[in-house]
Amino acid sequence: MRARRPRAALAIIAALALGQQITSHLDLEGDGLDDPFLETAALGHVAHLSYGEVEVTDVRPARHVVPQVSTELARIASGVYVLVSVKVTAVREPTSFLAAYLLDSEGRQFQPSAKADCAINVKSFTGVPAYALFCFDMPTEALAGLHLQIGRGSQTYSTLQGDGVADIDLGISEADERSWPATEDAFLAEMTSREPIELQSVTLQDVGS
Repeated sequence: MRARRPRAALAIIAALALGQQITSHLDLEGDGLDDPFLETAALGHVAHLSYGEVEVTDVRPARHVVPQVSTELARIASGVYVLVSVKVTAVREPTSFLAAYLLDSEGRQFQPSAKADCAINVKSFTGVPAYALFCFDMPTEALAGLHLQIGRGSQTYSTLQGDGVADIDLGISEADERSWPATEDAFLAEMTSREPIELQSVTLQDVGS
């Protein structure tokens, strides 16, 4: 009887090691299940999510974004503003699209610019389109190949995991990346609306003129 104990101990250790390998393997496979489910589309086309529809209707560069309050100074981009006009429509129930960010070709995420006074999220009632302007202050070398990703979750609380997210190619080319940083265009800041947003070009004057 005493001679069998080492074999029994070895068998237990082997079983524990095998169990750890199986658990680790399952954990690795499970990680992919938490990733957002991407619905892809291009500029001007609709991404169909289970809870809503998303369309990027316009993309353009700007050097300045001008606040609605006339006494405030225009916001100047550190790099170049990328202004993204979006239309969302909830299809099942009122839905807030709380996460909106740009993804560059290297996988880096960029949040809407806080200083630009544009939208940071948008809410749609069932079947009723809502419109938003998102303003991103982007590095000039990160423009080509940008995608907008937008969904109902919140990145802050990781609630995008396992949910549908619209992934929209903004159609920004390498030629655009070379030319956009030279823009001097200025547009009036917009947030959200129940009507389509038409960007208003603004002519800036020097302070004191």
